[in-house]
Parts: sequence; C-alpha cells; structure tokens
Amino acid sequence: MRALPFHGGQSSAASTWSLWGRPCRSCERRYHGCAPHGLWKIGRGRRRAGTRPSGLIGRSWAMVFAAGGFKVKLYDIAQQQLTSALENIRKQMKELEESGFLKGTLSAEQQLALISICTDLKAAVEGATFIQVNPPYFVPLVEIVPHPETDPSTTERTYALMKKIGQSPVKLNREIEGFVLNRLQYAVISEAWRLVGEGVVSPTDLDLVMSDGLGMRYAFIGPLETMHLNAEGVSNYCERYREGMRHVLNTFGPVPEFSGEIEQKINQAMSEKIPVVPKVLDARRKWRDECLTGLAKLKKKMKSD
Repeated sequence: MRALPFHGGQSSAASTWSLWGRPCRSCERRYHGCAPHGLWKIGRGRRRAGTRPSGLIGRSWAMVFAAGGFKVKLYDIAQQQLTSALENIRKQMKELEESGFLKGTLSAEQQLALISICTDLKAAVEGATFIQVNPPYFVPLVEIVPHPETDPSTTERTYALMKKIGQSPVKLNREIEGFVLNRLQYAVISEAWRLVGEGVVSPTDLDLVMSDGLGMRYAFIGPLETMHLNAEGVSNYCERYREGMRHVLNTFGPVPEFSGEIEQKINQAMSEKIPVVPKVLDARRKWRDECLTGLAKLKKKMKSD
C-alpha cells in the first residue's frame, strides 16, 4: 500500500485528519502549501513520528508522540526557531511533570530525549506519510476523514496510532464542510450571537450559560446520551419533547453576518473582561490550559475507577 498524504482542516478544539492530499475545505490550500497546518511524518514499521513546523501546533504534537514513546523529528527552516521550540517543550514538560499532568509513563527527560530537530525537509520527510493536525495535548479528540480513494487499512492504521498515543479518535464516513466539531461549535456560536444581538442576554452571561450549564454536562457525555438519560431512552425523549424542540428551533433566525454592531458589542464585552494585551491573553490561555489539563486528569481517573 502506498503512503498517502494527509490534510487536516482547522478545528478550534480538536484535530482533523483528512486521509488524502486534497485541498482543505477550511483553508482551501493543498497539504504541501498549507503552512499553518504544516507537515508530519509517521515512520512505517518503527516507533517514529516525524516532521512538523516548530510553532505551537508542532510543539504540541511533538509532546503527544513523545509521551507515547515515539521518536519525533521537529522540522523548521530556522535553527533558532527549533532551539526555541525545544526550550519551550522542555519548560512545558517540566511544569506538567511537577503538577502531575504529564502524559505517558516516561519521565519528562525521557520524553525530551525522543525529540530531535531537523532543518532539511527532504531528509525529514523521506519515506514518510504526511498528515496535517491541530493542537492535541489538552483536547484529545481527533477526527479522521477518509477520502473515497483512501485504503480502509490507512484509516484503521491511523485510528490505532491515535489510540496508542492516548488521543480520542473518531471516524467520519465522508468529508463534510467544517467537519463535525466545528459544525457543532458553529451552531452554538450562531445562536449565541443571535441571543446577544437581540438583547436577550449579555455576552458575559451567555458564556456563563455554557461554562456553568451545558459545558458541565457535555464535558462527560454528549447531546445524544443526554437525551437518552433525560428520559426513558431516546425514543421516549422524542415523544415527550419533539414538539417543543421544533417550536423553539423554528424561532431561530438566519445565519449571522458576524460583523457590525453585534460584533462590536461582543468584542467590547470580551475586551473588558480580558483586555487584548499579549500578557493578559497569555495568562488567560495558560489558565484555560491548566483547567483543561485538570479536567482531562479527572476524566482519566473516573474512567479507571
């Protein structure tokens, strides 16, 4: 079976892998020209994961594969960028180890020893399968999207690899605009935008509805299982609530433009809460990642119990 190029569309909270070298529908660029998504290589028949530009996404995937015991080769054209990337990875791994959140069974030093750097793209990708991905360390979901011509064994091999390194892969049966996670996310964002725009709720209170309401439940079970548990099974739920759901859904408005006065209103509210200043944004992102890491640790403990 020949190696296939991979391409993954942007996803805000998860990775998406399309198992073919076609344009990504999220960015409309082919795998070899999509700089934000970059390149990886997976060594066949040996525990080696390969190249990736050394930015945030690349560093995160390097850490995930190293945690799974794979040798990783981090690629960039700039030596200084690679040096900075390794320093950043070392710092993150040490912090995660000290807090008890480091993935895998290897120590931080053992994982760091598995990561090397390379400025020669040809040498880095030789004999490799190319894939495109997004930050995976704190949110383990990976959407695997086969092209109609993709050999099923490629999908299964990718699925097994993701399971092996501790990710949570799901298989899509076909390509669809935005993939699954973004479609769900956009549906929520769309209605959130309308509710704020129509003056029903403030931007900060809208976020609270999600973080202290739906988000509490959805961190552990999905919407379909929620339906199942909130009645005597899904069929009983539909029997009870289908008319009410249809009535509310029919009041939803058109797709928002995501611009104009509503954009300014939401931007102002978010900027007052979290000023658009690099240090402030970085601190909030760090807090977010710590929360996600703690949640991941809790979920892992609950599964083992």
